[in-house]
Amino acid sequence: MLAPFLRRLPLASFALLLATVVHAAELRVATLNCFLLFDPRLDHRGKVDDEERMTLGQYQEKLTNLSTLLRGYQAVGVQETGGQVELAALAERAGMRWLWERGNDTATGQEVGFLYQLPGWTVASRGRVRELDRLVSKHLLVEARQGAHRVLFLVIHLLRPIGNQSIKHKQQVAAIGDWMRAQAAADAKTAIVVLGDTNSTLTERGTSLFGLGLEAGEKIGFRATHLAAKAFDRLVLLGPASWRAVEVRTPPYGSRPAAALKRVWSDHYLLGAELVFTP
Repeated sequence: MLAPFLRRLPLASFALLLATVVHAAELRVATLNCFLLFDPRLDHRGKVDDEERMTLGQYQEKLTNLSTLLRGYQAVGVQETGGQVELAALAERAGMRWLWERGNDTATGQEVGFLYQLPGWTVASRGRVRELDRLVSKHLLVEARQGAHRVLFLVIHLLRPIGNQSIKHKQQVAAIGDWMRAQAAADAKTAIVVLGDTNSTLTERGTSLFGLGLEAGEKIGFRATHLAAKAFDRLVLLGPASWRAVEVRTPPYGSRPAAALKRVWSDHYLLGAELVFTP
């Protein structure tokens, strides 16, 4: 039964109110590794971009291509960018805003960032996590609020678990799990979303790589998010919300793209989903 004040609303006003309520109850969230999105006019920390430096034309084409993958999403964690210049350029091309904090990876110069378009929400804070700062060189924490809803987005890019890095990768995963657990204990009403490139293929039903929370990718059988047919990229949720409408968006280049074509897109695919808040 409708409340009395709702019964007095004109039909058009009620439809607008209903749309606002529905919009407030969900967010479209995604993660995308941008495969060395470095502006070729800049000299970055590390030598990674020197090995596969694009022309300016390729860089501009890449910005347009990546922006098409982001279409329709409101909160996106991105990895393998050069930093604030590239994030600003991609955000402008996608019609979004951006956030960034300098990471500690001087070897590659790669940076993570956060692109967003969140009408009705307030971005309350952004920064690095003290407990993760030494161990996880590439991460960014963003806090967003709307009314009773609060979300912590932790964008990450973990080491590849090979050779001497295998132990540190396990330590990174454990530290993020500990951080998630502490945040949930401090405020059970906050939704915690860890998103990014984990460089891991380990999966377990009913939980996540971090030992708690739920993976969006489980809903689609951990479909591959990389040309190597691996599910490296993850969306992990802990708290009063759920995942729905999970998808993987692939660049239009087939399973064996030429190197030049892959370079102006990415070797990763976009993993996205609707984050639906518990009423």
